[in-house]
Amino acid sequence: MIIYRIEYLLFILIGKSLSLFGFNYIKYTSKILAFLFFNVVRLRRNVVIRNLELAFPNLSNKELQVIAYKNYRSIAITFLELFLVSKLTKEQISTHYTIDNLEIINKRKSEGNGLILLTAHFGNWEFAALGTGIHLKTSINVLVKEQSNPFVTKWMKKVREKFGNKEIPLGISVKEIYKSLKNDNIVGVVGDQRGPKDGIRVNFFGQKTSTFAGTASIALKLKAPVLVLFSVRKPNGKYEGIVKEISLEDLQGNTEQKIKEFNQRYMKLLENIIKQYPEQWFWMHNIWKY
Repeated sequence: MIIYRIEYLLFILIGKSLSLFGFNYIKYTSKILAFLFFNVVRLRRNVVIRNLELAFPNLSNKELQVIAYKNYRSIAITFLELFLVSKLTKEQISTHYTIDNLEIINKRKSEGNGLILLTAHFGNWEFAALGTGIHLKTSINVLVKEQSNPFVTKWMKKVREKFGNKEIPLGISVKEIYKSLKNDNIVGVVGDQRGPKDGIRVNFFGQKTSTFAGTASIALKLKAPVLVLFSVRKPNGKYEGIVKEISLEDLQGNTEQKIKEFNQRYMKLLENIIKQYPEQWFWMHNIWKY
């Protein structure tokens, strides 16, 4: 438990120190973390480069290195911004984060079957959950995987729930997701984690990629609408939520085939947004482990 406390103290110390002066300075202080973890510690650098090589085989090594370094900066910015949440008001967050098609979210939510907001580790997904809940003036039930460090888990829960959102921890998730949707609530899911070895395989950047069946299965069973929302970081440091819909009406075949097609549509949307902003996805995730 002592090692967890030490890790947590370092986590807080680094985060608060480098984010001390607000958004305007994070673009500078993030360079410190990016340089440290890309050039010195080389945290998961081999995984990042390998993933980029598979995704963009036509790019040169120099071009891949540039994207990789920018990716470390993007992740550093996402990390540092979390420490600003405690200082920000709802108004400040709603100004910093806008949504391109808020109307369709409200429309689907009004249909009475709940709503699944499917996102990815892209841009700042944590900030997006906070901002979307504020814009919608409602609570989002966010599916989360707890951290190995219990002190970090507790801290993250406080950040995520500051403005009314609620965590749904993995483990009790299926029951709680059903309950939330049945009560006409919004459930937020980060859907780009690597699926199990025997998971449903879809095409992602030309690679056969394992995915989870859970979100599609629940959506089909409850006829809950699904919107995909990506939080894109703009050059000025602010964010825009890009909303796309995955229709359930035209899925063909049996249940397994429908789930596979649903997952393929989601991963294609993710691939398209990554191609536009390749540095903003979480390439440290070993999505093509098997």
